[in-house]
Amino acid sequence: MVPLVGGKAANLGEMAAAGERVPAGFCVTTAAYASGTVPAERVVRAYEAMGGGRVAVRSSATAEDLPDASFAGQQDTYLDVEGADAVVDAVRRCWDSLDNERAVAYRRANGIARADVGMAVVVQRMVDSATAGVMFTADPLTGTRTRTVVDAVRGPGTAVVDGSVEPDHYTVDDGHDPEEVGGCLNRAQVVALAAAGRRLRTLFGSPQDVEWAHDHDGTLWLLQSRPVTTLFPLPPQDLPDLPRFYMETGHMQGMLRPFTPLGLSLLQQVWTRWWSGAEDATDPDPLMIGVGGRLYTDLSPFLRSAVLRGGWPGAWTSTGPGCARRWSTRSTTRGSPPAPDCRSPRPRCSGSSAASCPPPRSASGTRWPGPKRPGPAPTGPWPACVPCAVPAPGPARHDGWTGSTDRPSTRCSAGT
Repeated sequence: MVPLVGGKAANLGEMAAAGERVPAGFCVTTAAYASGTVPAERVVRAYEAMGGGRVAVRSSATAEDLPDASFAGQQDTYLDVEGADAVVDAVRRCWDSLDNERAVAYRRANGIARADVGMAVVVQRMVDSATAGVMFTADPLTGTRTRTVVDAVRGPGTAVVDGSVEPDHYTVDDGHDPEEVGGCLNRAQVVALAAAGRRLRTLFGSPQDVEWAHDHDGTLWLLQSRPVTTLFPLPPQDLPDLPRFYMETGHMQGMLRPFTPLGLSLLQQVWTRWWSGAEDATDPDPLMIGVGGRLYTDLSPFLRSAVLRGGWPGAWTSTGPGCARRWSTRSTTRGSPPAPDCRSPRPRCSGSSAASCPPPRSASGTRWPGPKRPGPAPTGPWPACVPCAVPAPGPARHDGWTGSTDRPSTRCSAGT
């Protein structure tokens, strides 16, 4: 459908087919654009069939509103167009905008050839908006996929896009009601917008950038939906035992820029083989992964291990200022019970090398960290594990050794 009607029109068609409230309209297809002549008579007939009146004439290029290229604002849109001749002229100007300086520069930056792009045009009835704005179904600043962000103004939503007015700002986390609501929207409107955003996110399978408007009767209209293309990518979601905890470790290797695919693959192989001691490093639950060209370490098994968790704040202090404090905060506020303060028990395992402590198991059952015995053990600081004669606080968790949850809890302190 995109090659015929462009990205914007294709998305609007899917929204309408899914039962969302989309303003009525029609599309001048890319076949008309390829002919080089605006089909004026057919445009006028379609416009009159809508009942005339004010419409929005919007570009819908075939490389527009796609998952990896939004072209937001690169081609032209004309609002409050009224009259048959004015509509035909606006269609022609939308065609011309395919080769304006902004669009040419955007195509060049994204490696899109001019010959691969066509232009369709959407003509939609204007919504006489009491309030309008934009909505992101993922937080564009933090990348949080479970948060909806809404910016709203009174009147047309163009004031949000061009920045001429400071919009009212609302955030809604999935599964929670919005906090105190003020400004131009009431609580029910914010809740309805967030629900519509979740439906669109499910419909298109990715976070969406949505334009919307309320008419003077309070009816919500969805004017456009396109993928958010600026979010940092997610780590793999097909691994067992989600959620996972990742730490970006490329900077520890002096890599402040993204890795090349070859460099990333090489480091993954080297680290995986070193930790496992195996010739075939094909662990489905790997220690190191690449996300967005950056190198990340999966620390989930360490944090799920009651044996090792308590030693991480001290062991990771060298990675940067405040690292130990951040680890301690996460351990006490994100559901992982803090290690109890044990004064006198004898060590269950001791020393400063990985060989002195049994390694935890990953979710797939692979035992790591630590080289496959026999073999030289990497040097510390490694946790010295001490059992405590008190019950483990908080929910039962896999301890990394036997998987039992009925033993005394443990405390790990950094070895020297």
